[in-house]
Amino acid sequence: MEEHSEVKSENARNVILSYRDTVYYVNKVNVQFQEGADMLKAVFHARKPSDKQFQDLEVEISQATYHMLIEYAKLDNFDLILVLRIEGNESKWCLMSEEWLKKQIGKNGKAPYIV
Repeated sequence: MEEHSEVKSENARNVILSYRDTVYYVNKVNVQFQEGADMLKAVFHARKPSDKQFQDLEVEISQATYHMLIEYAKLDNFDLILVLRIEGNESKWCLMSEEWLKKQIGKNGKAPYIV
């Protein structure tokens, strides 16, 4: 018998998602977890920076991405920003300090090149 459950995260408050050449701000993620499945169905409750309305983006994510999202949510650190890029079956991610990022922005509102 396969295990099938849903995992929800309200701790996705500082997530920036790049998906299909579009950037989104994410405030919630729901994942349909199925034991043994290579790819999982995730729903990112997200909005484009120019939009005020959130939408639900259905995205296939790998088990590794799922585990990374779980670990990020466990950190429960308001200062950490998760930047996640999903392309096809692959994803790349990094964590960044919001406080550090704010310090990098100069008085004129411009930031030096940040990798």
